Formats: sequence, structure tokens, C-alpha cells
Amino acid sequence: MYTESQINALIRRGNKKLPSTTWIFNCGTARDCPSKALGLCQCADKCYAMKAERMYKNVLPFRERQRALWGNVTPKRFVSALFLASNRSRTRAMESFRFNEAGDFSTQQDINWLTAVCKILKQAGVSCYGYTARTDLNLTGLLKHSSVNVSNDKRNWIDKGANRFRAVKQATGKNPVCPGSCKACSLCQKVRGLEIEIPLH
Repeated sequence: MYTESQINALIRRGNKKLPSTTWIFNCGTARDCPSKALGLCQCADKCYAMKAERMYKNVLPFRERQRALWGNVTPKRFVSALFLASNRSRTRAMESFRFNEAGDFSTQQDINWLTAVCKILKQAGVSCYGYTARTDLNLTGLLKHSSVNVSNDKRNWIDKGANRFRAVKQATGKNPVCPGSCKACSLCQKVRGLEIEIPLH
């Protein structure tokens, strides 16, 4: 059984592009990303999460430990550990929860577990958002409790409340453009049904 300190050791508080009040948890690694294996990812050959795993020796094993925890504690226990740590923090208390900075869901059970986590967080006033290319799985429940950003057009999830992230060589001028920093933008957290362009770099 994971202790509260072990759970919190696997949570990241922001990064250079995210506020410190955004807490991050991944359900897997970029190396073993199921969306890449299934041909669902639009940027499999330009994955920034994979780049980090190659450049920094501690990133891959850390994400492997996150994967091992995913679903192996109850959602209630997981969230309780988050709130305990948040309540102790003066400068980095959790205001939002981001899932899948790297990797993607392996099974429907992964989504179901996260849905339960986001339901509890949402009821407590914490916004949840994240990214997936697993449009072949059922995202309906997750959409009720979080902002989901998909990266392909399969199954028309944008019509059901998801945002669609589209990688482009240059902005078309027809859609909002991701600025590359969540410190400057919150579209994918607060707006639904948008197509958002990401210029490749």
C-alpha cells in the first residue's frame, strides 16, 4: 500500500510552462505510449515528452513509478493525499490538476480511475484537465468532470465537449493558437468544443 508521502513524491508541482499551483500526474511514459503504438498520435515523431525522457536520466524511471501507482490506490485515497499536501503548502496549494503530460491511457480502467479522481477534485473546487489521443476509448465520464483535449478527429469527441488540438506547420488564422505556456493561457482548461492549433517547432 502506498503511503501519503509516497503518493505525493510522485506528483509534480508545475514546471517552467505551468503555474506551481497546477499539479501533474502521468499514467505512463512517452516511451511506452499506447497512442503511439496504435497510430493515434499526430506527433509521435516530434514528442516533447519523449525528448525529456532521453535527455534527463531521472525522467523515465519517475514516470514508470507514476505508472505503477496509477489505479493501484483508490481514487479517494489518492485525492486525500493530494489535499493533505496542498493544505500544508503556502505557495503551491493545488488549484488545478493536469493529467497526461506524458504517455496516455492504456485501458478503459485507466480512464475510469481518473474520472473518479476528477469527480472528487471538481466537487472540492479543483479544476482538472489533460490530454489524450485515446479517442478509441470512452471519454464520456471523464468529460463530465474535466476538460479533455484530444489530438485526433476520431469519434467526434469535439462535438461531445472535448477540445481538438491540431498540429500545424504554421497557424491558419482560423483557430486559437496554443502559446506554448499555460501561464499565459487557460483555453484548454476552461473552454470546450474548440479546435486549437499548435505550430510545430
